[in-house]
Amino acid sequence: MEKTLSRSTERERQYGIQIGYRTLSIRVDERELPEKPKKSKDPADAIAAIDVHLIPSEQVYTRYSCHPTVGLEAAAIQRKLKLDGKNIISPPPTKYWLKALNYVFGGFNFLMWIAFVVTILSYKPLGQPPAAFNLGVAMLLMIVIIVSATFYALVDWNASRIMKSIKSLIAEEASVIRDGQQQLIPANEIVVGDIVVLSTGERVPADLRIVQMSSDLKFDRSSLTGESDMVPGSLDSTADNALETRNLALTSTFVTQGTCHGVVFATGDRTVMGRLVSMSGDTKFKLTTIQKEIWFFTKVISAVALSLFCLSLLLFGVWLRTSYPGYDTVSTAIVNSIGCLTAFVPQGLPVCVALSLTVIARRMAKRHVLVKNLATIETLGCISVLCSDKTGTLTAGKMAVESVAFLDVAYSAKDFIASCSAAPSPTPVATSASSASQTRSPSPTTLSSANPVRVLHIIARLCNGAKFASSQDSSTNEKLTQDSECMIKGDPTDTAILRFATSLSAVDNTAKENVEKYTKAFEIPFNSKNKWMMTVVRDASITAEVDEAGGVGNEKKESQQCEQQVIESREGTWMFVKGAPDILFPACGTVMLSDGSVIPLGQAEREKLAAMQNEWSSGGQRVLVLCRKSLPLFKPSLPPSDLEESLYKDLHSLTLVGLVGIRDPPREDVPSAIEVIRRAGVRVFMVTGDFKLTAVAIARQVGIVTQQQIDTIADVRSSVLLGKFPPGTIPAPLIKPSLDDPIRSLVLTGEDVASLTPHDWDIILSHYTELVFARTTPDQKMRIVESIKARGDNTVAVTGDGVNDAPALKAADIGVAMGAGSDVAKEAAALVLLKNDFASIPVAIEMGRLVFDNLKKVTLYLMPVGSYTEFMAVLSNVLLGMQIPLSSYLQVCFSITNDVVMSISLMHEKAEADLMLRKPRNARTDRLTDWRLFFQIYLFIGLMAWPCAMSMWFVYMRQQGLGFYDVILVYNNWKGGWKGYTADQLQTFVDRGQCVYYVTMVFIQYGSLLAIRNRRVSILHSNPLWGPRRNLFVPVCMVGTALIAVVNLYGPGLQKVFSTTPIPGMFWGPPFAFALGILCVDEARKACVRARPNSFIAKMAW
Repeated sequence: MEKTLSRSTERERQYGIQIGYRTLSIRVDERELPEKPKKSKDPADAIAAIDVHLIPSEQVYTRYSCHPTVGLEAAAIQRKLKLDGKNIISPPPTKYWLKALNYVFGGFNFLMWIAFVVTILSYKPLGQPPAAFNLGVAMLLMIVIIVSATFYALVDWNASRIMKSIKSLIAEEASVIRDGQQQLIPANEIVVGDIVVLSTGERVPADLRIVQMSSDLKFDRSSLTGESDMVPGSLDSTADNALETRNLALTSTFVTQGTCHGVVFATGDRTVMGRLVSMSGDTKFKLTTIQKEIWFFTKVISAVALSLFCLSLLLFGVWLRTSYPGYDTVSTAIVNSIGCLTAFVPQGLPVCVALSLTVIARRMAKRHVLVKNLATIETLGCISVLCSDKTGTLTAGKMAVESVAFLDVAYSAKDFIASCSAAPSPTPVATSASSASQTRSPSPTTLSSANPVRVLHIIARLCNGAKFASSQDSSTNEKLTQDSECMIKGDPTDTAILRFATSLSAVDNTAKENVEKYTKAFEIPFNSKNKWMMTVVRDASITAEVDEAGGVGNEKKESQQCEQQVIESREGTWMFVKGAPDILFPACGTVMLSDGSVIPLGQAEREKLAAMQNEWSSGGQRVLVLCRKSLPLFKPSLPPSDLEESLYKDLHSLTLVGLVGIRDPPREDVPSAIEVIRRAGVRVFMVTGDFKLTAVAIARQVGIVTQQQIDTIADVRSSVLLGKFPPGTIPAPLIKPSLDDPIRSLVLTGEDVASLTPHDWDIILSHYTELVFARTTPDQKMRIVESIKARGDNTVAVTGDGVNDAPALKAADIGVAMGAGSDVAKEAAALVLLKNDFASIPVAIEMGRLVFDNLKKVTLYLMPVGSYTEFMAVLSNVLLGMQIPLSSYLQVCFSITNDVVMSISLMHEKAEADLMLRKPRNARTDRLTDWRLFFQIYLFIGLMAWPCAMSMWFVYMRQQGLGFYDVILVYNNWKGGWKGYTADQLQTFVDRGQCVYYVTMVFIQYGSLLAIRNRRVSILHSNPLWGPRRNLFVPVCMVGTALIAVVNLYGPGLQKVFSTTPIPGMFWGPPFAFALGILCVDEARKACVRARPNSFIAKMAW
């Protein structure tokens, strides 16, 4: 009997499951089991047919042919995997026809379609006779549409391919029980019948029926049902509807609190989420900041272009046709008016936006940064406040116990273990004056014998949420040292404590025996609100006596009575508690000394412990206190909720056994990264659940806090600040520190945050640059983020890795999660650092600013020549009675070839030297196009470009004997006999003059491009051929656009259809001089801006 009980107890400890079952099962009731639902093609019917939540747990094991402690065997796993396939939810079917329509008609393409249709009409039936030129322009417009649509599709496909390759780097794993061992396997290899082990922060990998759970189990079902509140788990059905019952854990939901075991009843597309995906189809598309900017700009430009097109046709029909008959035919007027659409629209801009995001995607992929939506990169450039968690984000998350203390003596962890190893019994040798007296060295068999080291070891070992990841026997596990972190799975704090406990086991031969004497009877896991963990353990001998006295065949009531008698007769049930000192100190009534004696915890003792805590915390250590209490009247037969409530009431009169200090060193890359972020004008705040002094110490080490004096809530509410910031005097957008204000630091606790008024927040965010929030709960973290967002026009980013960070990550403008963090945090974040590389954050901020900067440069490059100069050619034709200096063909060709080719070089521009020295962009007020940009376009570069091109047109006409007034205001006089020239001669002059105008535009853009590459720095320090701003795309694209011009002028087919023609050699040279002139004028402007940063010219600088 004793051997049987010991084997049963051993199995329970090994697999962590305490479920009684008979060794013999006869399936005589199989016919009474609920019938399996019939297969239905309708996903809604399949969801409604789920009934696994309605049957008892024992029948769940029977239905899915699995064992509560053994799980599935290898042969069954292979059979089910072959039958059901991988546990993967198929993506919703892509609506390719909708995507194709967006490619073909999106951006400015719909204007090209209007131009195409109108041009076809001008060819036939309006063209009398039909002109081949008009048909050629129509075909060119169709080519433009096809090329644009193809490019959009290629860019979209390439970006999707890059993002899929990054996402494939995320290895989703699940913990299951198979062949009697707990194993980590890829989540896509889970099969029906697997027993999955879930803990806090993990994603549910398949649909599960909960069969074992902790009393505090809660789920986040927001991704499935939209519920914002956490849903508690249950072992029994709470509703007939599978979506509402609480004893099911459904795919894609998260465990936010507690632990549980569940039997898989559906995988892949057969899960509830898989069926909902097949019902819902494609996901809704949401515009990001930069996409909204581009869409707004597109709408404005398109509206203006359409208005001018209609105005041009109206002027022809109302004025030119009647006043100057014969000046233009209907067909010619339509084709010339199309210039309003092709000239005014920067056709290359949407192409450049797509290309820019693709370039950034490649760079982010190299950094192993997962961006869920590439366009959110630009939002990173707007970040003005970064709220960072501490543990696992600023610190390495590789914790180790550094200090150990009883009330009367403190040790370093290494000295403590060495002392235990050197002593004949596991009681540390006193090494300080305060502990010079002899300590007793009893050899206890129970906790009541009070050997302090063994008590400390047992609490550290059993009151612990971490587990050994491998399924070796316990003797092997107990030989692990503190360096064996790869074999332990769990929270970093618990992992550090478990390593410390195993180190003690290595120097105490009886440690394994002492630990195995106790079995866990109940557990309340750590959560961010309580900030402690509780475990109730019972002596194994008492469990045996209860089972023997109760008997297998006795009634349940008699067994409970016998159990109660045994428990009351012996002291064998203990409550172990481990947690934050400031939370548990008030619950302690006695304290254990290093000799094992227990004394009352008086005021003097409390002050001594508080001083020790402050000393360790100031050094950057996380301090935990280990406590115990005897529970002679423990009643395990109570329902879990009642038992938990009872234990909460018993959380008093604890005996404080000892303190441990855990050090989590800052990541090596964090201080330098924070320095770069702060130089970029971004304020970095720490928001952590850790103790105040520990948080401040780490904040100093990483550079978040730089001041010696750190204010508190009392300083915020001082009369000085209240007088300086009267309520309601500062508008919300202006609540931020001035650049001239000195740097001030402030630390607030969770209690302080809970008491803050709106006026307090106004003072804090307008007066302090460095903030540390300590001992905060998840709700308080979210409140902090929302309060910061509501003031100062801030764009807030939040970094974190834990479940407690998820609410703040969702509330932020940009959530950044660590790749090693919890699944909940990664789901809530917009950005995931797969390599846990904090230095990727300043890089991402720089890339966000670079995207916006380069798009602004592209807009500034396209508009002066590709839009403004082209439009002036159309305007001169419509209003000034001059032959159009630039044909419709050359307008379209320039916009879609020369413009786009040169823009590619700007998309590959590196960041300017001062990019990360500028203050963050205000996303609410700083637009892509503002009055400064339009001033630069229309009154600076554009005002130099179009007169240069127009002058070359007039110079060429002058060489042909046609003066200024012989060309302008001519209207319908331009016909055979004008100034002695035939109609064919005049048409030849126009064709060659149009090519002169076109070539001038092509080479003028060289100067425009070189001027726009830098906002303030001279080209002498940032040339494209060598140095830090080298960009070889610039000369390559210059050669490319020149070759396009040569092809247009000398291509035989183009000459025949579009009347292009070679131009005299002298007209190839002056455009380069014009380009140099534009560059020199802009260099003078930049020099003035650098020399006089507060001047009027500097204020107009883009």
